[in-house]
Amino acid sequence: MKQHIFVPLLTYPDATSDVMIANAIALARHMQATLTVCAVEITVPDVSNALSSLIIDAAQMAREAGALSRKRGSVLTQKAMDEARAASVDLRTRKIKVEEPFVVEALAEASRAYDLVLLELAGLSRPIVEAVLFGSGRPLILYPPAPFGGRIDHVAIAWDGSHAAARAAHDASIFLECASKVYLLTVIDEKPVTYETGDYLVENLLKSGVVAEVAQVRARDEPVGEVLQNKAFELRADLLVMGGFGHSRLREFVLGGATRAVLTSITLPILLSH
Repeated sequence: MKQHIFVPLLTYPDATSDVMIANAIALARHMQATLTVCAVEITVPDVSNALSSLIIDAAQMAREAGALSRKRGSVLTQKAMDEARAASVDLRTRKIKVEEPFVVEALAEASRAYDLVLLELAGLSRPIVEAVLFGSGRPLILYPPAPFGGRIDHVAIAWDGSHAAARAAHDASIFLECASKVYLLTVIDEKPVTYETGDYLVENLLKSGVVAEVAQVRARDEPVGEVLQNKAFELRADLLVMGGFGHSRLREFVLGGATRAVLTSITLPILLSH
């Protein structure tokens, strides 16, 4: 079945980069998938009052922010259309108009209609990444701000035997089926891991015609997220697959250590699933 990829085009306060659009086009071409880009046009509510208007024209600033968002959305959409046409990628366009405080909720909801979401990791986009990861019910691939070819040939799966890891491995099945090599990465000195489950997963992959093997690594008190990325890079993986872990406590979202590290800094595309 044809895959459908969703890419939000952020416009405010920072805009999605041209590199991210190129990465999305390349992946959609490799997967022969439909790509939907969605310009997120924001409106900023006017919260000015008589006193503040004497100091700063908040209403004017809100109008200017909205105009900038619309302009960026139009430019980014046109760029995606031009690059998709050149690459013969089936592209669809959408637009979401939402008040600035509600962008994260709107994107989490919009993502639910697609098979895969692509986002670029940037400082101001982290709340959006978290909202899509934990609120959309869909897997997402998180890209660093660097160009990547669309071909995914080697895949590394971060495996600790948890339900989140199992879900991520399942959600990455379309990439596993096409990979020439799959590695099951297990950190053996960070927490107890049931190795038998990983062995059975490798066995099932081999029976399905996927060349797979277990690769064990020691964290040695280094952040697990960094250790997994370094090992994946060493193995020349084009994609690292991880389960995103987090839970709500006292209205504050608490992230697992590996997930927190990944949402802070990444060096290769990472498929996250929750």
